[in-house]
Amino acid sequence: MHEMSLVKSILLQVDRIRSEANGVAVDAMRLEVGPLSGVEPVLLASAFAQAAGEFGMQEAQLVIDEVPLLADCPACGIVAVEPVRIRCSVCGDDGVRIVSGDEVRLQSVTIQCPEPMEHQR
Repeated sequence: MHEMSLVKSILLQVDRIRSEANGVAVDAMRLEVGPLSGVEPVLLASAFAQAAGEFGMQEAQLVIDEVPLLADCPACGIVAVEPVRIRCSVCGDDGVRIVSGDEVRLQSVTIQCPEPMEHQR
């Protein structure tokens, strides 16, 4: 299941972000998953549940946003298209270029940071 290797890669990236921000824990992460990404959101969530503990993120929440497949139609601009029939949903032109929906993207990370200490004099 390639979702597990993808999740581990994402968790490594999130852990680097947490470390660079001097965070103590990760509360949540949000991913965008497109229909042509080759990733099944249910399998991604299952892989996350299995791997999060290895990275100390068993308490972190994973939010998966399934994004539509978008294409740039020369006549109509950016439009939603169906993955099985990639044509402009407005005019029917098949000369479109995919612009979104074929990726998995880490959209955001919510990190707990330590409370600033007050300096005593």
